[in-house]
Amino acid sequence: MDEQLKADIKQSIETSIRKFFQDKQVKTSHVLDLLLPNERKIRSLMGGLETSLGITLWQPLAAVLAKSNGFTVEDKKQFLPQPLPSPIGETLSSLKQLWQNQDPSISVESSVARLRAAAEKSQPAENLTYVSLPASKCVDLYLIKDGKEYAFDLKSNQINKRSGLDLKLQLLEWYAYRFCQDPAANLEARVVFPLNPYKGDWWKRQGEKALPLERSKDAWVQDEFWDFCLGQDNAWGKILEIFEELGKEGFGEHFKDIFYF
Repeated sequence: MDEQLKADIKQSIETSIRKFFQDKQVKTSHVLDLLLPNERKIRSLMGGLETSLGITLWQPLAAVLAKSNGFTVEDKKQFLPQPLPSPIGETLSSLKQLWQNQDPSISVESSVARLRAAAEKSQPAENLTYVSLPASKCVDLYLIKDGKEYAFDLKSNQINKRSGLDLKLQLLEWYAYRFCQDPAANLEARVVFPLNPYKGDWWKRQGEKALPLERSKDAWVQDEFWDFCLGQDNAWGKILEIFEELGKEGFGEHFKDIFYF
């Protein structure tokens, strides 16, 4: 990693965190304000930052790395054909049912192939009407390189029991909607957990909740994602070094006025 890229990463981290805390105020009250006002305020502010890391910090940071690796970062939104053409709509519904039933006969590859085949039988894209997806269903990061497209949903490291199934179905929808626009599109859609807070394997701690997402096929954790964006091994280790450098430089001191009365 050259010095210019290190500077760009450092700038991205600084800018993202400064932007999040700009004019930030705790607008809700809590009974704990009467007992531990500073601690409650810090918890509220830091909790907000932690839950929004995907878009606040990881998305712009991944974009910096991806651009350095020759990717085009697209502000590309997925659009829902309305109504969804019957061939692909029926196939999507059938696949969702199979995944919900944990049918062992299906896989990521077979699901994508079936959706593509159904799209080829559907109405041409120019004959369809499209509407925007809800914000919760939108792609967080869209990369293109060498004619291949990558759509990512950046998630927090801890998920709920049903999250894996819901995210799996969302990925199927992304494929279906993109193939309606272009059945030949070379797309890979993945859920990403950019940060692994555990000392060991993330999948051993959260993997049961992540099912039926498939490890490395439609779900990436930390190193897989960052190595992909940068095109180099140990990308996460290099990013951590920059976080440590910022900490030693006293970056956190800039926010004392926000956290303390």
